[in-house]
Amino acid sequence: MDDSILDDFLVDSHEGLDRLDRDLLALERDPAASEPLASAFRSLHTIKGTCSFLGLRRLERVAHAGESLLAAMRSGRLRWSREIADALLATADTVRALLAAIESRPAPRSGGALEPEGDDESLLARLAACGVAVRPAPARDAGTAPGRAARTEPAAAETASALQNQHVRVDVRRLDAVMDLVGELVLARNQLQRTLAGIARASHASGLGAAAQRLDHVTTRLQDEVMRTRLQPVSAAWARLPRLVRDVAGACGKHVRLETLGDGTELDRTLVEALKDPLTHLVRNAVDHGIEDADARARAGKPAEGRLRLTAFEDGGSVRLELADDGAGMSVERIREQAVARGLIDVERAQRLSDEDCLAFVFLPGFSTASKVTNISGRGVGLDAARAAIEAVGGSIGVRSVAGSGTTFHIRLPLTLAILPALTVEQSGEIYAIPQAHVLELVRCGEGSGVRIERAHDRVVFRLRGELLPVVELGRWLGVDDGEPQGERPSRHLLVLAADGRRYGLAVERVRDTEDIVVKPLAHNLREGGTFAGATVMGDGRVALILDVHALAMRAGLGAAADAAAPGEPATSAAPAAARVPLLLVRARRGVRAAVRLNEIDRVVEFESAAFERLDEHPAVRLDGEVLAVAPFAGDPALGAPGAFGEPRTWPVLVHRERGRRVGLVVDAVVDIVDWDGDEVATPAGRAEGGSDAPHRIVIDDHVTDLVTLAAEAA
Repeated sequence: MDDSILDDFLVDSHEGLDRLDRDLLALERDPAASEPLASAFRSLHTIKGTCSFLGLRRLERVAHAGESLLAAMRSGRLRWSREIADALLATADTVRALLAAIESRPAPRSGGALEPEGDDESLLARLAACGVAVRPAPARDAGTAPGRAARTEPAAAETASALQNQHVRVDVRRLDAVMDLVGELVLARNQLQRTLAGIARASHASGLGAAAQRLDHVTTRLQDEVMRTRLQPVSAAWARLPRLVRDVAGACGKHVRLETLGDGTELDRTLVEALKDPLTHLVRNAVDHGIEDADARARAGKPAEGRLRLTAFEDGGSVRLELADDGAGMSVERIREQAVARGLIDVERAQRLSDEDCLAFVFLPGFSTASKVTNISGRGVGLDAARAAIEAVGGSIGVRSVAGSGTTFHIRLPLTLAILPALTVEQSGEIYAIPQAHVLELVRCGEGSGVRIERAHDRVVFRLRGELLPVVELGRWLGVDDGEPQGERPSRHLLVLAADGRRYGLAVERVRDTEDIVVKPLAHNLREGGTFAGATVMGDGRVALILDVHALAMRAGLGAAADAAAPGEPATSAAPAAARVPLLLVRARRGVRAAVRLNEIDRVVEFESAAFERLDEHPAVRLDGEVLAVAPFAGDPALGAPGAFGEPRTWPVLVHRERGRRVGLVVDAVVDIVDWDGDEVATPAGRAEGGSDAPHRIVIDDHVTDLVTLAAEAA
C-alpha cells in the first residue's frame, strides 16, 4: 500500500472527526435537526468504509458500531438522549486515539500491523446499552466500494469529483520553502529598486523606471498569492472548543453556551496552530472559575446558562481575538492582596496601581486567585503558559474584568509571520524596523519644530496637541546611547506608537523609509530580552532588528500612571479635549489651504511621480500589495489631466478608509496638524464650488481655510 493513501486517510479522518464533534453538539441543542444527524452518519460511514479498504479491522469495528447507533436514530428506532450523546462522543475519542497511534507507529507503514493492540469491548458494550446490538463488521463492506457509494449517494459523490478538481494537497514543508524563496525575491527586489532608481535619476532613462515598476508589480502579486496559501480560517484554532466547553461544564455541573463570531477571519497557519493551546487554557479556566454555577447565577439575577463568546476580527494590520464570559469577574482587591502576600510588590505601590495594572499579575507564573484547586484549573500555570505561547509568535494578551459582570481576554496577533510593511529608523548607526500597523504618526521635535520633550513625574513626556504622552528613548533602552542628556541633543524624530490601547512616543535619531520586510526568526538568547520580534535583511544587505512595540512599552514601565500630567499642570490645553478637533492642514495643488479631520485619515503616504499609473484613465498607485485608486483632493481638475504627475517630485497622498474600501487623495503638500475648537464655522462655500457637498470655511491661524469631509471627496 502506498503511504500517501494512508496519509490522505489520516488527514480526512481527523477532519471528519472534528465535523462529527460539531454535529453531535448541534444535535444536543436541537435533537430534531436532520442535517447534523445525516452529516454525523456520513462522517463515521466514510471512516468505516476506508478502514475496510485499508485493512484496519479494529478501527473499522469501532466506527461501524457508532455508525449503527446513528443509523437507528436516522430510521426513528431510537430517540436522542444524553447517554447516546456521551457514547457517540466517546466513540469519536477512541477513533481519534487510534488514528494518532497509527500516525505515530515507528514500524514502516508498508509492512506489518498498522493498528496498536487493544480491547474496545467496554466502549462497544456502552454503545450496545444505548439500544442497538453491535454486530461484528463484515470482512469487506460492499456499501463502501466506490461503485456502491456512487449509486447510494450520487449527489454527494459528484460534489466530492468537483472538490478534488479544485483542491490539491501540498506538503506544508514545500509551502514553507516557496515562502522562503518569495521572501528572498522581495529582498532582491528592494535592493534592485534602490539601484535602478539611482541609475534612472543619473541617466534620465525612463525605461529603467518602467522595468522597476513592472518587477515591483509582479513580485507584489506573487508575494500576495503565496502568502494567501498559508492562510487558514481562525476557526481551525477553536474547532474543538465546543466539545471542550461541553465536557468541562459537565464535569463542573454547569450549563455553558459557547458563541463564536468571525470564524472566517484568516491567519497564518503557524499562528493558527500556536493559538490552539492558549485558547484551550483560557476556555477551561473561564468555564471552571469564571462562570458561576446555576445557584450563584440565580442569586445574581443571571440566567442559569452561562455564556462564553469568542470573537475574531482584523484590526489595523493584525488580528484580534476576544474571549468574554458573563461570569463573576475578577476581584482587583484580591489580586492586590495576593501580589503583596507573595512579595511581588509592597503595600504602598499596590494601592497606587490602576485596576488594569493589577489584572496583569494574573499572567505571572504560579499566580492564582482561585479559592480551590481542581483537576481542571486553579494552579496558576494556565495563563502564564498562554501568554508565553502567544508572545512567542509576536502577539500580546491582556485582560479586562468587571466584578459581577465577567472577564474579557483580548489577544492581538500579526496577520502573518512572513512579510509585513514596516517603517525603518536609525539609531547610533544601526537600523531598526517597526511594524507599520503600530505607527500612528511622525513628529519632528527640537528647535523650531514647536514640539519639545519635557519631564513630568520623573518621566520623559512630550505634548502632542495638548495631550502629554510618555517618551521612550530608543538609544537609552537599547544601550547604544552616547550618554548625552536628552535636552542637549540635536533635533530628533518622535514616532507616535500604539501598544495595547496606549500611545507613546519613540525618540529616534533618523527616520529612513517604509518598505516590505521579510521576517526572520531570532535566536533564543535574543528573544529573551523581550525587545525584538525578529530580524530582516534590508535592500542594501544590512541586517535590521524588528522592534516589539508592546514589549518595549512594558520594559519602559509605561503603565496607566505614566500617562498622568505633572502636579498642578493640566494634561490638556485650556479648551476641553472633547470640544477640540485635531485637523490636518494641507495645500491643494491650486494653492488653496484646506483642512481635514485627523480621524478621517487612515495614514499619509508619499509617492514619487513615477509610482503613479493610469488604470482605465484613472490614476492609481500600489500600496501594501494592493492597487490604491487615487483622486485629486478638493476636486482639483489639474490632477485628473493626462501627464499630471509628469513632474519629478514627491506627492503626499491621504489614505481614507470608507466601509472597508481605501481611497487615496492627492495633495500638493502637508502643512501642519492643529487643534480646532469647532466654533468658527462660516457659511458653506456655495454650490458653485462644489454643490451641496461643498466644504465649510473656517479660520485657522488668521487664514480662511476650507474644511473638507473626506467621505464626500472619496465618493
